[in-house]
Amino acid sequence: MRRRALHAPLPRRERLRQPVGLLRRPVPADRSHPRCRTAGRGGAAEGGVVTLQGHRLPRPVLDELAVGRGGPDAIGSLRTAQHSKNLLLVRALVTLLHRTDHPDRAVVEAAYRTLGRLPADHRRAAVSHPPVAAWAFGTASLLRRGEPAATYPGLLAAVAVAAAVRAGVDADLDVPLDVATPGRLDLPGLGTVVVPAHASRARVRSADGRAEVWCARERVEIGPGRPAPDARWRPTPQLRVAHDGLSLTLLLDIPTWRHVPRTVETGSHQVSGEVGDPRRWRHRLDGAWRLLTRGHRPVAEELSAALGVLVPLTEPPAGIRSGTFHHGFGSVAMSIPPDDRLAAVTLAHEIQHLKLAALTDLFALVGPGPEELFYAPWRPDPRPLDGLLHGAYAHLGVARFWRRERRRERDPAARHHAEVEFGRWVRAAGDTVRVLAAQPRLTPVGRHVVRGMAGVLQRWRAEPVPPEAAAEADRLLGAHRSRWERARAGARPG
Repeated sequence: MRRRALHAPLPRRERLRQPVGLLRRPVPADRSHPRCRTAGRGGAAEGGVVTLQGHRLPRPVLDELAVGRGGPDAIGSLRTAQHSKNLLLVRALVTLLHRTDHPDRAVVEAAYRTLGRLPADHRRAAVSHPPVAAWAFGTASLLRRGEPAATYPGLLAAVAVAAAVRAGVDADLDVPLDVATPGRLDLPGLGTVVVPAHASRARVRSADGRAEVWCARERVEIGPGRPAPDARWRPTPQLRVAHDGLSLTLLLDIPTWRHVPRTVETGSHQVSGEVGDPRRWRHRLDGAWRLLTRGHRPVAEELSAALGVLVPLTEPPAGIRSGTFHHGFGSVAMSIPPDDRLAAVTLAHEIQHLKLAALTDLFALVGPGPEELFYAPWRPDPRPLDGLLHGAYAHLGVARFWRRERRRERDPAARHHAEVEFGRWVRAAGDTVRVLAAQPRLTPVGRHVVRGMAGVLQRWRAEPVPPEAAAEADRLLGAHRSRWERARAGARPG
């Protein structure tokens, strides 16, 4: 995304104004944006105008992130910057629609004005809802490339009216329906309305604390948390688990992810078509959350502050699939884990990816240069430099998880397993960090992060591991390297 102000197509009094000083970078490696006058923390809105503050990441927060921690304060700083990024993307989207005279331009501009009139907390929740953020990035990218046919910009109307319904604010908006998903109106974070398959638009009205959808002369009453006596209204499922005074609340908003353009990197994982039985998810997450809050409290605090959306993945034949979305901060994708501990370590792994992805939106960690591929002790395929850095940071979190587990586990077999995993991932991450430290393409901030990881892993590697566990960890690492070398040799031209 280019660092210049985008000119909004709306009258000045109705703009969501984005200051040029957004996402400021207070380190010598990157030139900061100019200063700007802003409203107080979190921004303010008057007459449909939003003014945002510039952003600084305090050095102590960066230091904490560099060693793999951060806590709720770091999550808060990253989340605030992500929200500003998302507003910039929405503004870019509206600007691009105006320039191309898109048929949904008027509807999207009306939605834009509605967002500007919402209370700040509801506007923030709407624009930064993870699938909406990913959709905004992908849609703006496609429009900028001149590919409007592959986009669904009308989702912004659904975003705005869903937020108005949740806020109890009066609104009356036309919402274009996505031709790729006929027969449904998806209201992000709120629910889905089943509509006639031939319909192309719906009207959503919110007034006096009630909301309704009109489509093809049919009326459906909707609302947050409203029971669904009408089978055409399907509220977004929500999971909530709580232990020891700390809760985790996740929306299972699969429908909105269907509107995210394919240009957004989602990996090779297949998103489930349906949630399935939410009770299975709640049972597994409840066990994982109990383990995290009691044995890994700092990780649980970060997860509680960061996550808001769970994206179910199709179950593999064995183990678990998981991932995060760079442009969907606050979401985690995973298949139902087979046991509580695997669920817990998977969440500890993914929160690391989430933090580092958000950090890279503030600071470049890797500079430009020739594409190089590296061995990664956790992947069957070679990784580019930025991917290697991500993997090392995530496995620092994995090693931290098993370090705590080996201290708290009383069952001999479970403790042995924890010792093996700790020994394996401390060595794997440490070896990888040494490779990273030798790379000239690291920026000053990237080098600061690598040095932070290296210091932690060096201390952990000095901690004794029982000989049997250390030998098994070495065997697993060696077997992985051997498989990788054989596959690489087979891939070379004869």
